[in-house]
Amino acid sequence: MTLGRDFPDDYFQLYSIKKEFLIDLSKLKLKQKMLLQKMHPDLFVNSTAIEKKVASEFSTLVNHAFGVLRDPITRAEHLCSLVGLHFDMETIKFTSTDLLENQFEIRGELDEIKRNNSIEKYSLMERFSQDLKTNINQMLVKIDKSFKTLDLKDSSSTNSLKEQLANLAFLTKAQSELEEVKRSEV
Repeated sequence: MTLGRDFPDDYFQLYSIKKEFLIDLSKLKLKQKMLLQKMHPDLFVNSTAIEKKVASEFSTLVNHAFGVLRDPITRAEHLCSLVGLHFDMETIKFTSTDLLENQFEIRGELDEIKRNNSIEKYSLMERFSQDLKTNINQMLVKIDKSFKTLDLKDSSSTNSLKEQLANLAFLTKAQSELEEVKRSEV
């Protein structure tokens, strides 16, 4: 079996899935398994050194692409780069006061939970966790819609998408902070 070295930079193409923000993660995992089974380095034990190296590089690429596509933030960044939209999420300036107010409320609730030492702390954490999951799921749907209607020539369209992505990053960070609080309580 001979291998070509022209691997796609488009991870959606590599996995033969649609370039969409919302994807089926179970199908993605299945496609990863299929790709790795076809090109696993162990299948090239009796091949040339170059074929072994290419098989190894391909397996590394498949695993890296899986990691990018599995995570909504890195998947969104990859989609943005494919359409030529480059930005640094850390430097996004919010223009939506609703998003900012929501972030201040979430930050305040999280700080309150961290300071709370009452027996109600667990129920507060569970309610807050559910609220965060709801917020994240709503943001995922908004981002998907933004990608589907994205107009690269319209700055309000691109700015809205950037703000939504930055907000998703904020929400997932808040979720991981809450998980740290939960672990420290055990």
